[in-house]
Amino acid sequence: MQLFTFPSILLTLSVLASEVFGAAVHHVHRHTSLTCYEDNSLRALERYASDAAAFCPKYLKAPTQQVPKNLAGVPASRLSSACTCFEKTAAPVNPVSSPTKSPTSPPVVPPTPTSLSTVKTTSASSSVSTVPTTAALPPTSATSIKPSSTSSSSSTVPTTVPSKGKAYTGGKRGLVYDYKSQDFSRFFKDSKKIAFGSDWGLARSPAPGVTLDIGAFVPTIRVDSSLKNDGWLAAVKSLISSGTSMVFASNEPDNASQSNLTPSQAATVYKTYIQPLAGLVTIASPAVTNGGGATGLNFLENFLSSCSDCHFDIINVHHYVNRGDVNVDQAVSAVQSFLTKDVAAFQAKHPQFQGSKICLGEFWLWGASDADGKEYLSKLLPWLDGNANVACYQAFGGLWEGNFVNGDGSGLSLSGQVYRDL
Repeated sequence: MQLFTFPSILLTLSVLASEVFGAAVHHVHRHTSLTCYEDNSLRALERYASDAAAFCPKYLKAPTQQVPKNLAGVPASRLSSACTCFEKTAAPVNPVSSPTKSPTSPPVVPPTPTSLSTVKTTSASSSVSTVPTTAALPPTSATSIKPSSTSSSSSTVPTTVPSKGKAYTGGKRGLVYDYKSQDFSRFFKDSKKIAFGSDWGLARSPAPGVTLDIGAFVPTIRVDSSLKNDGWLAAVKSLISSGTSMVFASNEPDNASQSNLTPSQAATVYKTYIQPLAGLVTIASPAVTNGGGATGLNFLENFLSSCSDCHFDIINVHHYVNRGDVNVDQAVSAVQSFLTKDVAAFQAKHPQFQGSKICLGEFWLWGASDADGKEYLSKLLPWLDGNANVACYQAFGGLWEGNFVNGDGSGLSLSGQVYRDL
């Protein structure tokens, strides 16, 4: 989305490979000029944006400032670089090319990750916006969505099996987590539903004490400013030998606050680091948002013009709407419509995706209360589980306090319990 606004410049962050890609990667990463989105510490600041907005300007002037409780998990060595990134959010790093056609779905830009009950908004609109140079894009229209039913919608996705590749045969439900997730996966250890987890990186344990106690690990390609990640292929092949059966391509290259790549750059990354794994492991397309304009499926359309000979086992998409703009039933219907109409039509149009199943790599109802989150998941999960065209999904409740984990870290929230058990 996974989610944020990011700087108009590249910051040089001198870090060890084990810090960025995890201790399991035994190599020296030669390219250390990283864009801000690749510093996981920044995710914590943007998860608690109001705290960071008050803290960072003062801290950058006087590093002796007391760190707020919500930001206490950020390593002291990373606070300065993360705050600098947080402050410099005036424009995206790489401009995205103009759209070649009208949006394939209502434009929705994923917001900063936060608690289930709060969401960052802009003064221009009550809708969430992560695009700093334009007005907030309107969310999925509440008036155009009928309340959902839990019955499965029909899909026009062709059933032709790709001539090469590796179909995903694992379980559907995954967990998202990061360096701040501690050992919270223990709350899901007895779940019969959780099959895998991912953390937007290459290391199953992204920080000391952070574990994934259940399911397979799905790595995500991340590159430096030169579009490099030298140890990726060797590391993934090692992960495959220990149970990894799927890899994710670039996370939201259409989002200026995430991978922030042009379609041609995303194609270069895919052909260099994902395509060579075809046949060895299930490979997913770059994960695009449900935005409109030059983002979302329009971005993926432009990406294909530079990746016409690429193979995909799965099409990976994300979906977010704002609770302030839709009720729970409308939010459920929005996901169903997006997958069975917009994504299915895109697949039918492009032979490379015909026969490929869908991974809903991230989804959530932003600004939902815990009770809303419980209702949302209770209505949507059975539909996702029963849809044969959906190979996998990950709710962005996540392993964080105030999300799937309750506020004091002692157990699961209501929505977390549903995600574990239903």
